[in-house]
Amino acid sequence: MVQESTMICIDNSEYMRNGDFTPTRLQCEQEAAHLVAQCKLRSNPENAVGVLSMADDVKVLSTMTQEDRKIFCRLHEINFEGTIKVIPAIKVAHLALKHRQNRNHKMRIVLFLGSPLESLEKAEF
Repeated sequence: MVQESTMICIDNSEYMRNGDFTPTRLQCEQEAAHLVAQCKLRSNPENAVGVLSMADDVKVLSTMTQEDRKIFCRLHEINFEGTIKVIPAIKVAHLALKHRQNRNHKMRIVLFLGSPLESLEKAEF
């Protein structure tokens, strides 16, 4: 079994209000993120998972933890905000993973996107 530290990036932009998935895209995304976190934490007891939101201000909601309940609580505290900031979110997730406790863990970033990527330029990549 591979030891991993995973950062889950949540899209909480206004696009996620859309009701094409019941009840909203954001709630479906929260459930999927919780399922990913549970699978990661159950696959190896030493794995760690963190959560960040990507709209307007990129915020780390939960640093690397092995507690499933903490992840669940942080996921359901997320509210709708303005527009998505993908590149800054990936940079913050990478920085959070770089400062993980266990250096033997593989770094993973899981990115949930539900809004269009309009403002990306090739210079940012």
